[in-house]
Amino acid sequence: MQVASSDKSTTSLLSYFGSEVRRYRLAAGLSQERLGKLTHYTAGMVGHIENAKRIPSPDFAEQADQVLHANGALAKLWPLLTDSARPNWFRPMLELEQSAVVIHEFETITIPGPLQTEGYARALFACTHPTVSDEEIGELIEAHTYRQRLLTKRTPSHLVFTLDEGVIRRRIGGNSVMAEQLRHLVAVAELPNVHLQVIPFSTQEHPGGLRPFRIMGFGEGADVLYSEAFVNGHMTSDSEQLRRHRLAFDLILAKSLSQDDSRMLIQRVQQEIRP
Repeated sequence: MQVASSDKSTTSLLSYFGSEVRRYRLAAGLSQERLGKLTHYTAGMVGHIENAKRIPSPDFAEQADQVLHANGALAKLWPLLTDSARPNWFRPMLELEQSAVVIHEFETITIPGPLQTEGYARALFACTHPTVSDEEIGELIEAHTYRQRLLTKRTPSHLVFTLDEGVIRRRIGGNSVMAEQLRHLVAVAELPNVHLQVIPFSTQEHPGGLRPFRIMGFGEGADVLYSEAFVNGHMTSDSEQLRRHRLAFDLILAKSLSQDDSRMLIQRVQQEIRP
């Protein structure tokens, strides 16, 4: 992805990452072509990364770190690069998300980010970024995959999701993409750290209304409430706001289908989809 000159934070981080790759590569006595072969990338891509013209994939950062014996210096930089590919207002939420011990999330529109398949996320990015190229969307997807660590990191967060039924019925990306997404959702719901329930259309009224929100809890310090509007997001640790949203979440859970019934509903919707 060509770096926009107006995005100084992205440019500076990419430049720093590229200069570090070049420094370690030269110290190891490797050419760009040789580094490319060792990391399974082309010499041209290595050059683009070193010259801050491409956001590296997490795979490249990890492999280059190992090949160049950077002792984690390159691998640790990659999450910062993914944050820089996001809007300024979204980055603090991503940082808190990765350190949260427990997350309670209510969603009314789309599958929550950590649960999205690549195809589903790609379709969403294409819809919300209509002027962005396929290559740039691919790089946004690579940044997006960082959020999946919530499910599989060494000490995974405990994740509690409640989805409006419309979320699983809205066919983002078409039939095949949505069918794959729903299969993935069922599989993820089997993880011991994931609790997933669906609030059905038959529940006509509930405290969530039409506004999604999430509450992030930590090992120490105050919980954080995050809510997202059309063009930005809002975070607060206000005790009264947290109290009201915790109560709303509990009431939403009470009106939702059980975990088993939610899983069966998701499977039924998936089977209704014709590829």
